[in-house]
Amino acid sequence: MGDGSVTEIERASGIIGLIYDAAIDPSLWLDALAETCAFCRCAVGALYSHDMTLREPTFHMLWGLDAYHTKTYLEQYAPTNPLIPAHLAADAGDILAASRMPLWNDFVNSSFFRDWGGPQGFLDSLSAIIERTPTRLSMVSCIRHEREGLVDDVSFARMGLLRPHFLRAIKIGQALELRTVQVTDLADTLDGLAAGVFIIDERGNLAHSNASGRKMLAEEKIFCLRGGRLQAVTPAANAGIAASLTHMRDSKTALDRVPAVALEVETGPRYFAHLLPLTAGFRHKMGLPRSASAAIFVVKTALDVTAATEMIGDEYRLTPAELRVLRAVIEIGGVAEIASTLAISEETTRTHLRHLFDKTDARSQVELVKLVAERISPLRT
Repeated sequence: MGDGSVTEIERASGIIGLIYDAAIDPSLWLDALAETCAFCRCAVGALYSHDMTLREPTFHMLWGLDAYHTKTYLEQYAPTNPLIPAHLAADAGDILAASRMPLWNDFVNSSFFRDWGGPQGFLDSLSAIIERTPTRLSMVSCIRHEREGLVDDVSFARMGLLRPHFLRAIKIGQALELRTVQVTDLADTLDGLAAGVFIIDERGNLAHSNASGRKMLAEEKIFCLRGGRLQAVTPAANAGIAASLTHMRDSKTALDRVPAVALEVETGPRYFAHLLPLTAGFRHKMGLPRSASAAIFVVKTALDVTAATEMIGDEYRLTPAELRVLRAVIEIGGVAEIASTLAISEETTRTHLRHLFDKTDARSQVELVKLVAERISPLRT
């Protein structure tokens, strides 16, 4: 990342914070891309995806490229871009620089470079594969101008630093559906969600709750109000939420995500609380009081376990048998119970669990549950 000076660290932290702000307010994505380009010494930045079925590219956000060259790229030059096959063959998390690929000589001698990139003074590209599914590839991609030379080690490392935060921010934005839904009335929007939503200040005082949240408060099985302060019914959940709020308050950077908190109930499905810090821009946009500091989304694991486990299956390349055991861990728990339900031996169950631990770096079934919880969308209508 450079010389490791305080200025350098603060600059990186500021960009990461801007990336997360853009998840809440999509109008900030252009600013985030501009800062990313400056950080990585690039001239053009894009949030870009490629549909592998239709073989069509899409710019979701684009900074630094004029309308004419955007149009000619999408309509004429994209199919001839020699970098696309290399991008399509990459894995999530890969950082790619055109000048570091085996096809570099073919690239600079291609008609694409000669007729489209070269005349604009473009020399190299730097991309981070954000997410990959069997049918879709998403990336943040930047173009380097010839005045900056080829991508160097510092810029390569900087893109690697930013990549996981682009991924998390985009997932938050997708969950909030702010790309397609313009929120004009917070109460109406939140009341349409199946998840319980609670807006609180740093001390836990409740500023707003949606219809599902108010129902939870009336039942007092998960949350309750005591003197205007939101409290979980069980001491363990209360401590977990308090720790997460402290983590958000004390964090000086946006480097760490806030873990989900398990909410145990006596009967029925398991719940998880997802905490999301609120930015000043979001509070202003939604008409929330300045004291509002966090939103808590409470969701049943059963709402989205299938999608979450499939996401983990793709990410860690789990076998079908391992995926079945992972789902059983979430829904059943216990080696003997899992073995009985899946009609396999306890030894086979333990073998699959060892494979799950090895592939995911989880150390227990509890950590597997948390891994799934982190990928469950907290917002479901």
